[in-house]
Amino acid sequence: MEQEKLNFNIRLAIRHCYRILYARGRMMDFFPLITLSQYNDLSNEEIEHIDQFVYRFQKLQDDMGTKLFKSVLANLGETEIFNKPILEIINIMKKYGIIANDIDWQSMREIRNSLAHEYLDDINSDIELLNHLFETKGLEIIKIFKDILDYVKTKMYSNIFEDTKIEINKFYETIENSDFSDFKS
Repeated sequence: MEQEKLNFNIRLAIRHCYRILYARGRMMDFFPLITLSQYNDLSNEEIEHIDQFVYRFQKLQDDMGTKLFKSVLANLGETEIFNKPILEIINIMKKYGIIANDIDWQSMREIRNSLAHEYLDDINSDIELLNHLFETKGLEIIKIFKDILDYVKTKMYSNIFEDTKIEINKFYETIENSDFSDFKS
């Protein structure tokens, strides 16, 4: 059962990553946003790309924190994780070396929560948050996911089904062939 969950959660996260990368690629022509008038002049299509980028970031952040992290640890034999707070789960993942010690998941959560509320009162703050997400956090969350995949591939690949392995390899190819040079490190 846990093996199926792990495979499902990996494929789900890959899908979110693809959508983030696609939307980010479409946003390259008009990001970062510099002025309020630039923000106000966005076309409906440009807004759709921003919306997809934001939505998929939120979904990836939620799904990793509530599903993927737990299923990875469960497949490592950790049984007492399902009722633990996310920060404890992250510390266990750091202990295993699944994710880097400098990961600040709480800031990802705060960004996710801020993005969940559209306040037209402070457009400048929204612009700043969108730029921050575009320039750093959107790629950072994919990097965290890639680190998890690297661990899974190295330490627990026998738990991965063939169809999931194919998707993982396609994901690695997508990252390798992307023009997101700031992501490849």
